[in-house]
Amino acid sequence: MTLTFLTDHTAERMAQLDERIVREWNAQHPDVPVTLSLIDHEELKEKLGDYLADERPPDVMTWVAGNRSESLISDGLMLDVTPLWGRDDLSRAYDPRFRPGSGETAHYLPTSQYWWAVYYRRSVLESLGITTPIENWDDLRAAARTLKSAGIAPFALGAKHHCPSAAWFDYLNLRINGPAFHRELLDLRVPYTDDRVRSVFTFWQRLLDDGWFLGSPTDYDEQDAVDALLDGRAGMTLIGAYVSDEYLPEDQSDIDLFRFPILDPGLPVGEDAPVDGYFAPGRTAAPEQARAFLAYLGSRQVQQLTVETLTVLPTRDDVDVTRAAPHVAKGMEVLRRADSVSQFYDLDTPWELAEVGMAAIQAFLREPDRAAELLRTVEDRRAQLRRL
Repeated sequence: MTLTFLTDHTAERMAQLDERIVREWNAQHPDVPVTLSLIDHEELKEKLGDYLADERPPDVMTWVAGNRSESLISDGLMLDVTPLWGRDDLSRAYDPRFRPGSGETAHYLPTSQYWWAVYYRRSVLESLGITTPIENWDDLRAAARTLKSAGIAPFALGAKHHCPSAAWFDYLNLRINGPAFHRELLDLRVPYTDDRVRSVFTFWQRLLDDGWFLGSPTDYDEQDAVDALLDGRAGMTLIGAYVSDEYLPEDQSDIDLFRFPILDPGLPVGEDAPVDGYFAPGRTAAPEQARAFLAYLGSRQVQQLTVETLTVLPTRDDVDVTRAAPHVAKGMEVLRRADSVSQFYDLDTPWELAEVGMAAIQAFLREPDRAAELLRTVEDRRAQLRRL
């Protein structure tokens, strides 16, 4: 029996780690060999349903924790892995935040978490006399003025795909309206035509009008945004910790980060921190073997290797993070200072709404004057889902 392991870890460092993980499993379990297959992240999101509906799906897949899993579980497309939590090496070592609650079933094994932050080149900001870390909006506004005076765009926002623009919405809403309101909105309890949501787009439009972003954000992607940061066309970019493993060069000594600056010091501080992990499709032909491989992926051995190779945080408490990759300590500090942690827009709101919402956010960046119309479109979808 050979297992198929499908991941979207196409970046060189990530792919090499997966190859090593599979190689070490195969050395220990020659009777249940695993073959590794890679797929682009955007393609995986688009074709996930097709993979799971196939008569012979992959046996183990990478995915993210979040609301999209709920519909997959209800359709029987994710294998019940609750028995894994009867193992002492998982139940005792996992951080309680990542374990299923008493009486809950589990269909997903979280194995890492990462942060979002503002990344920049120290040498560029220091050469302009900009003090870092930038903690509040007044200081960020001053930094933006200085950068623009030097002919540098304050931010690169590679919004050719949805995630970067969704992150900006998350953070502006968290900083303007607070984590509690953000949660209510993502839970569909607040209309998208609410004045508080409108205020986010009004604020964002002022940033666009003031020239805070390089070029037309929807014309370039995250790699292009990072390239602009590296070659000095942009001073900063808001991006997930995966930037270190996917887009930045090996020498990252000039790269630093700080949390998204505070707008209203009277509000609790919210942060985005998505959780990654693995699951087995409900139609796997080898459920017991798939569970065994999942347990291996959640083991201390694999998580220790992962945090030493990639820029992520473990979900186990027995992993030595002092040996972690660069930037991990600062990322941990970003999350430690948070009063509230969300995952991400499309992970915290129903997928049926997220698709419409992220498309509207992206369209807003192309045509900011359409904000009211676009929010009505999202609200129509929210109201429809509330009636179901």
